[in-house]
Amino acid sequence: MADSLPKTDSLRRFFGRSIIACLLLVRFVTPNASGQDPVINRIDCAGWVPGTTVTATVRGSSLQSALALWTPLGVLRPVEGSDLSKDQPVSFSGALSADAVPGIYPARMVTSHGVSESSWIVAEDLPVVALTAAADARDPGQELTLPCAVSGHLTAVTSRFFRVQLEAGQTLSGEVYARRLGSSLDPVLRLLGPDGGEVLYSDDQPGAEGDSGFLWIAKQTGSHLLELRDVRYSGGERHHFHLRLAHAALEINAVHPVIGTGQSAAVVLQNGAAAGDAVVAASAGHELVPVSSPIPDAQGSRITAVVVVDGIVAAEQEPNQTAETATPISADAVALAGGFSEAGDEDWFRLSAAGAGKLLLTARTRDAGSPVDLVVTLFDAAGKQLAESDDTGPRDAEIEFAVPAAGDYLVRVRELAGRGGAAWTYAVDLTLDRGTVVVTTPADRLNIPRGGSSSGVLTVRRVGYGGPLKLEAVQLPAGLTMQPIVVGSRQSTVPLTLTAAGSGDVTDADWGTFRVRISAPDNDAVQQTLQLVPPPPPKNADEPFRSRRTRGDFFAGAAPGLEFSLRTEPTVLKVAQGETVSIKVLATRSEGWTVPVEVSLAAPADQLNPGVTVTAGSMAENELEVKIAAAADAGPGPCVVFLQGKSKKDKTERTLPVPPIQIEVTEKAAAEAAAQEQPAQQ
Repeated sequence: MADSLPKTDSLRRFFGRSIIACLLLVRFVTPNASGQDPVINRIDCAGWVPGTTVTATVRGSSLQSALALWTPLGVLRPVEGSDLSKDQPVSFSGALSADAVPGIYPARMVTSHGVSESSWIVAEDLPVVALTAAADARDPGQELTLPCAVSGHLTAVTSRFFRVQLEAGQTLSGEVYARRLGSSLDPVLRLLGPDGGEVLYSDDQPGAEGDSGFLWIAKQTGSHLLELRDVRYSGGERHHFHLRLAHAALEINAVHPVIGTGQSAAVVLQNGAAAGDAVVAASAGHELVPVSSPIPDAQGSRITAVVVVDGIVAAEQEPNQTAETATPISADAVALAGGFSEAGDEDWFRLSAAGAGKLLLTARTRDAGSPVDLVVTLFDAAGKQLAESDDTGPRDAEIEFAVPAAGDYLVRVRELAGRGGAAWTYAVDLTLDRGTVVVTTPADRLNIPRGGSSSGVLTVRRVGYGGPLKLEAVQLPAGLTMQPIVVGSRQSTVPLTLTAAGSGDVTDADWGTFRVRISAPDNDAVQQTLQLVPPPPPKNADEPFRSRRTRGDFFAGAAPGLEFSLRTEPTVLKVAQGETVSIKVLATRSEGWTVPVEVSLAAPADQLNPGVTVTAGSMAENELEVKIAAAADAGPGPCVVFLQGKSKKDKTERTLPVPPIQIEVTEKAAAEAAAQEQPAQQ
């Protein structure tokens, strides 16, 4: 089904030779993005409770012609009788999967003119309480019976107030989800005692991207008032929240933020107590997925998330605070994991290289919900420092090192500020003695015009592997297509180009989630790894806050046709060294769009095979001949030509992709031999 997520078991069948290019939500840039794409400001719902039918209202812009509200828990449809012709809030209804693990999940608005970025919801199994008008004022404040969860939003300059009855010595735990849901609310929680004095103040909770939480023991018996406000006293349509309260510890920290497929996640509570293993949601790998742990004697679960990877995760073995006690790591491990149980703690690991090659170490902390600012240092067996990394631009620490020879190497990890505790966990992706392909992208969805194509950019990085790569779409919606391509060894900027069928109304077959499978056709040993592009910080208060959480979903949907679309004949061809071949770029134009289309390369020319050149130009009518030439000494092998067409009329300008052109440069001698053999066979 177009609106279902891939299952772990089916994906594991091809993980041996493929990598799943997980795609992180940041500012979305696509050649055909427009102001007509739907935008979600917030989703109002009393509670996303698995196994129930829910009604939700989407507020935002460009919401007309709504088709569905998609979530991996179930697809909601517009409520019968809704007026979908206007750009106004839309109400949806639908059933949620009964076996969903409580946690944070994406939600998208699907319309006949495009799909939205992800918004975020909390699947909840605590008793859900509706927000009432009593929460608008300090007196009376909305009375709550614990445990419970309540969702809502803040208006400008106001707070929400909730009253809870506590006995002296009784535990109160609270956690608010806002930043982690993409909300503009930067939450603060204040608790006032029975005498009106402040007894607790919580601003930023470590590892929660600015969200708040607390674990507190009451000193007095009586009515306590909990205030939720924005740190800047602001509010508005995008200032939404989800608040959870209980008499037991709510927040949990997976001992390791990264686990292997099929592994369980050991859990530690806010107070440091062990809580056994947690239930992990099904995962396609290399993504942050919900984890839940039952709260004893309560109607609900604690929730958090871990990154699931395909392979062995090597856990630290205490004591390992020195080089002499370093934890040995097996050659087939794909990640290291551990935690800093106390301030000033550091951990050591010992790696054994079979020979010269590439070593890649990439920290996984802040994108996995850990507060750790990790410093990674590499030493040789004699203790000489070889490399060290704290942050690499906007990302966590990373070391890429050319191992000179076989032998043992030591890795030390520590927290930059020397902090520690139950929440201070970490993981480090590891590649040793194997080639690695790292894929990043700044997009989480594509809107594809009918009869045309749209592209999102993949950046491909090879470490210890210089060969070609094959790209394919996995579980693409039936109404969309992507031509599998083999990119050459020099190509690192790859437009991910999807095409939508001709004309007609958008149906369920024209939208949904998909994955990108990237394999190394000539090297089974290439390791599947991932690096993510964190979102840029908001430039101003009006710009949406975007969580930097590790993403695994990518979404596509058909949209109305644009002013023109482009295609080629043929799409696959060979060119011999010293020769030139021609292809036709063909345009289909909407009525009145008669201006020229400038056709040019969409990726840098130096990423083509050495000696390959492409000559395009201006398309005045609906056809343009493009020449592809290979010099006599051109590098043989496959590569892909990515073209784009740019056209402007009045104030409207479009830059649209041409579907990829797969070429193979053949050696001159081989081409001549094939030509001579053909008449003989005839």
